[in-house]
Amino acid sequence: MEDDIAPAMAGIRVLVLIPDSTRKSKGSMAGASGPSIGDTLPAADLAGLVALRKKVATVADLPPASDVDPASKGKIDLMPAHLRYDGNMYRYIPREAWESRVPGVEVAIVSALYGLVLSREPIRMYGFSMAENLPPLGTLHGWWRENGLPGLLASLIRSARVERVVDLLSLEYRKAVDGYREGLKAPVEAIDFPGLGRASQPRRGMAVAEVLLGKR
Repeated sequence: MEDDIAPAMAGIRVLVLIPDSTRKSKGSMAGASGPSIGDTLPAADLAGLVALRKKVATVADLPPASDVDPASKGKIDLMPAHLRYDGNMYRYIPREAWESRVPGVEVAIVSALYGLVLSREPIRMYGFSMAENLPPLGTLHGWWRENGLPGLLASLIRSARVERVVDLLSLEYRKAVDGYREGLKAPVEAIDFPGLGRASQPRRGMAVAEVLLGKR
């Protein structure tokens, strides 16, 4: 039905995929807003994503609020995702790269709590990653994959009419969306840093900045 289709977000040419970060900045930015997953995902897929977010939040004993469930009236401190996450990768993405991104570039963050969140969406503090075991869900990258995250990511890419995907996900996060490429028309460039381990995070951040600024 037509009502089940969200309007395509205007002008996404390049979608960059990156992981969230266990380390986060404290604080709140009142009134923060920006493009969100809900602007693009078909209504049925958005409802499925919200249900999964609520499940993780409930198991993790996180208070209800609109960042997880748009229908919630709960109030918590929120901050745009690209400012909230504070791991080594994010520290190598200059603030000016986020603020001066070229038109048509968007960043989707694969998140242990949200599943998918766009870089300017307001998010809360939470203390776990896709690599962690959250009983009774189990290891989160496996739980998200088994509960449809690859299909939700593919739906986002198709609905937004993305022309190119730059996949900068790390191992556990790529596991969480394994299978999303199947049937996509948009080409996917997967960038890896073999043998570097945690030392890959600065290079991953610099690569994100290059795409944001149209240099890659």
